[in-house]
Amino acid sequence: MSLKAIKKWEKVKFDDIIDVRTPFEYLDDHIPSAINLPVLDNEERILIGKIYKQESPFKARKLGAALVSCNISKHLKQVLLDKPGNWKPLIYCWRGGQRSKSMATVFSEIGWQTTILKGGYKTYRSKLISKLNSLSKSLTFIVLKGKTGTAKTNLLDKLEKGRKLQVLNLERLANHKGSLLGDIPNLPQPSQKYFESLLYFKLKNMNKKKYIFIEGESSKIGKLFLPKELIRKITMSSCIEISSSIEQRASFLRKDYKEYIKQHEPFNKLFAHANKKLGYKKVNKWKILYKKKDWIALATSLINDYYDPLYQFKHTKNKNKILKAINLKNLSENTLKICSRELEKQFVDLL
Repeated sequence: MSLKAIKKWEKVKFDDIIDVRTPFEYLDDHIPSAINLPVLDNEERILIGKIYKQESPFKARKLGAALVSCNISKHLKQVLLDKPGNWKPLIYCWRGGQRSKSMATVFSEIGWQTTILKGGYKTYRSKLISKLNSLSKSLTFIVLKGKTGTAKTNLLDKLEKGRKLQVLNLERLANHKGSLLGDIPNLPQPSQKYFESLLYFKLKNMNKKKYIFIEGESSKIGKLFLPKELIRKITMSSCIEISSSIEQRASFLRKDYKEYIKQHEPFNKLFAHANKKLGYKKVNKWKILYKKKDWIALATSLINDYYDPLYQFKHTKNKNKILKAINLKNLSENTLKICSRELEKQFVDLL
């Protein structure tokens, strides 16, 4: 039976996309909507590879076929048993080779309308960055700018929940708050490749005729790098400048990082980094406040001595035209809701 294989898969409607690679490969990166039904698990693939190289390709193919058949059988019994006769899956592996063909052959014999992604994951990945940069060029952004502690990410959340404006929340995609203190407890960051996949699918579903609200990030969020064209758009796009008093910002940071400060020695990374930049005297002051658990005083000192000077240095070269300047008297949930509604009224029908 001949199997259908396509390269241009994104405009075709499939009921499910199935990644048959190992869980390790899937974790590193995958099409975001794909489910993982591996025909070989991590250990099995390593074993087959060793036998192929060290003993015999024929022996490797025999054992591989046995393991693949067993795993496909498990998936049919445990995951796919209730799929209807007109179910249409797209299947891919690393290069559209034996792993995807083995599952596709079984599915086709069952009667399902099965398609293989020609070239597999490599085809998907090969053009992703160029597509990301092309999308970034074609979209119109409004950047939320403001110093650390002005609740920009929270305001983005309110705008997104309102569903009247388009929002790209980079920190949410990156699982990170965007600073040296940005690690989110018990929530690891995705791989660089998967972050790019998430970003691509988010952008490709945006309406080009409407504004997209985005936060003014630097080139890196935690361990993850932003695409060059997106960074350029962030530095050049029109912006809304958010400000608030140092007292309000310090209070907001204490609440926003309440889970973070419960971690073991949470400020070590920041203290070590700042020692090189600012010297022992200032950092020792922070350490004393940390030991006292005087979070408001520590936040205030970090704002004055570290974050505000860093913001000034990073953003002086940006060429963002200021569309609107908003000074928030406080950073309460209610104030942020009111602010988000005002932005909705002003920008929902523009562009």
